[in-house]
Amino acid sequence: MNSRRQWQFILWGSVASVLGGATSIAQATQERAIRPARERIIEGWLIAGSSNDDGRRKVAVQQVDSGGWPSFVDDRAKDVYDWGIRRFWLHNPFGTLSGEDMQFDQYLDAQEAGLDVLTENFSEAWGPVVRGSFGEPVELIAYIGTADPEDNRLKATFESEDSARILGMMLASVKPILLAGASLGADAAVKQSEDGPAFHFYKYLESIGVRSYVESRPRQANPKWSEFPVFAVDSWWKRSDPEIHEDSAAWGALPNSEMQREVVRWFSGYPGKSTDPVVLKALIARTRTALLKGDTVVLSTDGLRAAGVPFETLFEGIDEQLGVESESSTESSSRSGIAGTSVSASIRKKRSADRRSNAEDGVPKTTKPSSTTKSARSTEGVQIKPTSSSPVRGVQKTKSKAGSVVKPKAK
Repeated sequence: MNSRRQWQFILWGSVASVLGGATSIAQATQERAIRPARERIIEGWLIAGSSNDDGRRKVAVQQVDSGGWPSFVDDRAKDVYDWGIRRFWLHNPFGTLSGEDMQFDQYLDAQEAGLDVLTENFSEAWGPVVRGSFGEPVELIAYIGTADPEDNRLKATFESEDSARILGMMLASVKPILLAGASLGADAAVKQSEDGPAFHFYKYLESIGVRSYVESRPRQANPKWSEFPVFAVDSWWKRSDPEIHEDSAAWGALPNSEMQREVVRWFSGYPGKSTDPVVLKALIARTRTALLKGDTVVLSTDGLRAAGVPFETLFEGIDEQLGVESESSTESSSRSGIAGTSVSASIRKKRSADRRSNAEDGVPKTTKPSSTTKSARSTEGVQIKPTSSSPVRGVQKTKSKAGSVVKPKAK
């Protein structure tokens, strides 16, 4: 089925489902599920914001070069996959402009600007990867602005009160993301009403299997946003915790214990390409702390891979401490986004207590593992050797999930 016919199928299927009252196949469970730790590590690429050039919608040539998305997939994504990661995050893949909020219709804006390098071949490049062309299926998350009905192009469409036109515009804005089989991330989504079109649009997407991540911490006034996977910059997630910060409780922030789905935290504020042992040791410790809390992390692993740090260093022993089964189906969890092990009441109670008592010290309180349980690997004693000549592509061999040797890509 070619792209045009695929798009027609999605569009008409969408209209029929909305008119027919589609029901969700991705309902949140009573207990938040936790994936195995290796599946809670996401490679993050800051696409827009990598440059100050508005003529290229703030996307650096070093990030997306003249070869566009096919080149990005070949030169960047494959190396990350070979290291072990199966989830990829593209932050504003179609660019932004100075002085504007992240736009839901940024794909259409980039098209109008004639930036083919950002808009062409997106689904053709990423679709096969999502479906498993590297070996196993992966999850791709495209993070864009939220579907705000007060926002320029959308505002005019909503004011028309033409339901077909409204739905058509919203679907056109995410067309390449849907055709690639990717998940969707929505900036500042929780500021919108849970009775508004943005909330219902994301619910609809989830009803047809398109996972939607919403930013940031939901509020008591609109608690239904906690039914989605929640994304936040790590520092803000900690700062907005009402069980630690009284001013966050004052504006009605929902506590961590009320998140019904995955919590995804973006790590920033460190040089991602650095191979400095001090930087890498801190990054490893920070990652393991978040994983021990049951959360998911988005980070840049360029420096870790260049320094030859094994992927397993980030998560070894975490599942044993949380009581999570490590051998889950990578395919089902990557594609559906709902696989995982439910957190027992005791673990959830303990994690909640840890958050209240630990404040921001970043050190999780964990019970001592039994003699039959493998303890989590500490960062103490980890040998991180800085390399001045090894490029990121020259990653040392690591063992795959099945135990086979994954060979680094030829230079």
